[in-house]
Amino acid sequence: MTKTSARLAAVLLAGMTIGILRMVAAGAAEEDFATIFNGKDLKGWDGDPRLWSVRDGAIRGETTKENPAKGNTFLIWRDGTLGDFELRLTFRIIAVGNSGVQIRSRDRGNWVVSGYQVEVAPLRSQMGLFYDERGQRKGLATAGQKVVIDAKGEKNVGSLGDPKEIQNNYKENDWNDLVVIGRGKTLIQKINGVVFSELTDEQDGVSTTTGILALQIHAGPPMVVEFKDIRLKEMKAAPAGASETSKSTGTDEGAVLLFNGKDLTGWKIQDVYDFEDHGKVYVQDGAIHLAEGKPMTGIAWKGEFPKNNYEVSVEAMKTTGDDFFCGMTFPVGDSWVTWINGGWGGGIVGLSNVDNYNASENQTSTGKSFEKNKWYRFRLRVTDARIECWIDGEQAIDQERAEHKFSVWEEQSPIKPFGVATWHTGGALRNFTMKRLGK
Repeated sequence: MTKTSARLAAVLLAGMTIGILRMVAAGAAEEDFATIFNGKDLKGWDGDPRLWSVRDGAIRGETTKENPAKGNTFLIWRDGTLGDFELRLTFRIIAVGNSGVQIRSRDRGNWVVSGYQVEVAPLRSQMGLFYDERGQRKGLATAGQKVVIDAKGEKNVGSLGDPKEIQNNYKENDWNDLVVIGRGKTLIQKINGVVFSELTDEQDGVSTTTGILALQIHAGPPMVVEFKDIRLKEMKAAPAGASETSKSTGTDEGAVLLFNGKDLTGWKIQDVYDFEDHGKVYVQDGAIHLAEGKPMTGIAWKGEFPKNNYEVSVEAMKTTGDDFFCGMTFPVGDSWVTWINGGWGGGIVGLSNVDNYNASENQTSTGKSFEKNKWYRFRLRVTDARIECWIDGEQAIDQERAEHKFSVWEEQSPIKPFGVATWHTGGALRNFTMKRLGK
């Protein structure tokens, strides 16, 4: 072998070695990611079939003059929800308007979604935006910004660098790689390996750490947007059972999923006393469904549960009947109490019992009408001093604990220490989380 051929062979061998090492590194980096789009059809996804299709291995959202979107519409991933996560995908957009990727968002029905959106736009000057879709806050963070929104909604804006220099990494009318990371209340978006913006949202009643994933078609002029190679890594696994979950909920690292969106792992269908003739309990479309019982249907958490200083968030919907569809029994120190929603014929919200008075009689009682087949967001906070409850971001209950006695009706006892029940009514639950709070 000549010296020249030897050098050539060495160069080729080195190139092959580097290539192999890069492939191994890439494979290791993707090891914990699940592919959530199969490249062939929309299995696991749900959207308007007039507008969404699969072409050349990519999800394609398209509107025309003859076939427009009547409003912003979404393709929703139905095989799970997002807690702490890393999402990777590749996208391309040809449009006058824009598109977006919804993360930790809310399904409002009829392919309408609200919540955090990562902007997908044709112009680089529009990229890097975190947007509040269908919310009142609109733009949350833009390219080059590191934003912290405090509990009262005040913005503190830091810098990640020059916005234009950051946006120059975006390729117009071409394929771009997007990475979105969610850890606790912080969201980060990267495009083509560059951090475009970061958002930490701690605003009371608005911030959320769980929700659905969806892709947007924007109303307006004709457009085409494409998404492919969609992979998801769950940063914190859903609870696999009581023992594992008790360990998970013992930390202050963030919200823990109580429902994995797929099955009833961690839950027991109650079948004693007033639950003996319960309705069917099943999981469908990422929600736990509690069919109407005679009189009650309910599920109880099988693991340990904190007694104080914790927060629970869940979305619930009344599907049939005219009484409470989300009766949440929970610990208050060494006692328990039930948060009734839609009781006494459908219109009472309150705690049962406070000082031996039920939710229709005590100071927490209030009236509220709940529509059937509409999702409502419920948030409960138990601290050493108070019990606080919110419905769709509006505070419904603020009850001091000092010098008050809390208890539950005998029929609610089987779902202690924590559970949800319905009364002669069908309901559904999704996006169910619990978080420990610092003292």
